Amino acid sequence: MLALIERPLLSWPEYAIASPKGFYELIDFHSPKYVRALFSHNHESGKKIFLLGNRKSSKVTDLKTFKRKTTRYVQGVLNSKSEAVNNYYSPNEFYSWPRAINLALFRANWIDIDVTEKVDATKVRELEHDLIEKVIQILKKNKIPPFTGYVCSGSGGIHLYWIYAPVDASQVNKELWKAIANILIESLQSIRSLWYIDKAASKRAYGNLRIPGSVHGRTGLQARFFGGGPKYQFEELLNYLNLESLRDSLRLEKELGVVRLPIEPKSNKPKQQIQRRYGHNIKDWWFKCINTLQIHFRKQGKVPKGKRDKTAFILFVALQHLNKDTAFEKLVKINDELIGFSLEELDGLTKTAKSTFYKYNKETLAEYLEDLLYYRPEYLCTTPKVKLSSDEIKQRQKKAAKDTATKKRNNSEEIVREAFNELINETGKKPTQRQVAERAGVGLRTVKRYWIC
Repeated sequence: MLALIERPLLSWPEYAIASPKGFYELIDFHSPKYVRALFSHNHESGKKIFLLGNRKSSKVTDLKTFKRKTTRYVQGVLNSKSEAVNNYYSPNEFYSWPRAINLALFRANWIDIDVTEKVDATKVRELEHDLIEKVIQILKKNKIPPFTGYVCSGSGGIHLYWIYAPVDASQVNKELWKAIANILIESLQSIRSLWYIDKAASKRAYGNLRIPGSVHGRTGLQARFFGGGPKYQFEELLNYLNLESLRDSLRLEKELGVVRLPIEPKSNKPKQQIQRRYGHNIKDWWFKCINTLQIHFRKQGKVPKGKRDKTAFILFVALQHLNKDTAFEKLVKINDELIGFSLEELDGLTKTAKSTFYKYNKETLAEYLEDLLYYRPEYLCTTPKVKLSSDEIKQRQKKAAKDTATKKRNNSEEIVREAFNELINETGKKPTQRQVAERAGVGLRTVKRYWIC
């Protein structure tokens, strides 16, 4: 595990029970910038997922209405019909329907700790108290910054929250969110005996957790929130977990568009040219042009004076094809490193390209780069097409069809297994095939094909 010993540690607070309202304010529960999910198996409409936030949809609701319409007879300590039974929500936010691809904002990281077996309702609170004491002891020992608060689920398990001011769910931040989750999970690996870390739930940025103030469907106990810890800034939490270097490398990789190449051990064999893999759309061709020029002139240390005009111009044209809004800003950075024009000179050189969107065909671009590099990049060289025989075409089509079917089969099986495990974690009992089909969004026949006995 990453050693977190160099940075001054935050002092651990005394956590105390608080009203659900305190939790809602911490995570902006009622006023998301986009939308978050509300989930329950017990909604009177028969539908399980509703939305909270800014979106025009028949599924949009408010928490009060949602709770009132999720009723069920609960035994445990209640032995009566209750509202707000088995209510869940998504801590992070989405642009639209709650799926991984629609993640919009990160608001927290969490660790979901569950009990290994069902506990009698009368012993749950004692078990929760024992667990949180052990958790705090382990986290202090491993130099982990204190969590903002925790929620006792009502079954003996707890959800630990590290809440921070919202940040965009960009690709870089998605990787950093996963890195935080991995460190937090690894720090609690010594939890044993009656508890275990639900790693899948703790790593699922688009997942759902039990809402404080809602009722656990088996024990009849409310999910309770305990607060007192700090609310972080995302960057601040990265610093406490020593993730600055990962953050910087991810940002640099995104900024420069550098392609990571595999590192091979040195040998006496002659060097082979590394083949870079690119796509075949227009942006990918211009992206290759930018990379090729930067790599070539970095090896020389700078762009020679006789080539500076043409280099700056073609780089600006290429950057415009990727993003017109940031093209000049990125050219300035490359200029400062390799070209050496003043800002006024650079502005004059790119004046026509700012008003005219230049397009080059493959042959013209190849000639342009050949003049700058003294060679024609391989990806711009036209290769003759090899005509296949009808038998070869049929064989390739057959193989492609078989590969596609295998991939679809594996994807369907994975979706069914994930839905099955989610339902077991949420309800504590084996779900029916129809429940799995509804959760996974697939047909009942698909579930039966991959049913987990």
